[in-house]
Amino acid sequence: MKFFKQTVLGMVLAALAVGLVGAAATTSHSVQMQVREICLLGVTGAPAALAINPPAAGGQTPANAADNSTYLLYTSTVVVGKSRVITAAWGASDAAPAGCSLKLTATPGGGANQGASAGQITMATTAKNIVTTIKSCATGSAAGNGARLAYVLSVDDVTALVANESKTVTITFTLTDAA
Repeated sequence: MKFFKQTVLGMVLAALAVGLVGAAATTSHSVQMQVREICLLGVTGAPAALAINPPAAGGQTPANAADNSTYLLYTSTVVVGKSRVITAAWGASDAAPAGCSLKLTATPGGGANQGASAGQITMATTAKNIVTTIKSCATGSAAGNGARLAYVLSVDDVTALVANESKTVTITFTLTDAA
């Protein structure tokens, strides 16, 4: 009988121990998440000076000057079905040297949603699209990331060129919602 009582007592203690070990408690809480609208734009460095130099031989038109060493860097988040554009313009008193025009092409790096080039534009005081259909993206900020900016100082009328004429302009880029 003593053995029986000890066995039953052992089984009861074992059952209690299993119940204590197997016990569990849970709790929970809510976590609110939100993606905020982001619209940030930056530019790397400044292009080299663009100079119209003498042609190789007399009678030839001077060659255009070009630089493509700078990049636009941008981060954008948009709502479903919307996109953004980047525009470029220069100030009201800015102008290219006589007989010339300043042309600009922006070529996105090709990452997902970074947009499409609007092609070459001639700089003016009126803002013109240079990158279109930008959706939610981040171009990156390392060397060579973003939309490459290609500037060309183009000789439009050789008879209007003025020797030693020098101009400095300020280009303003704007990342904004597409119309």
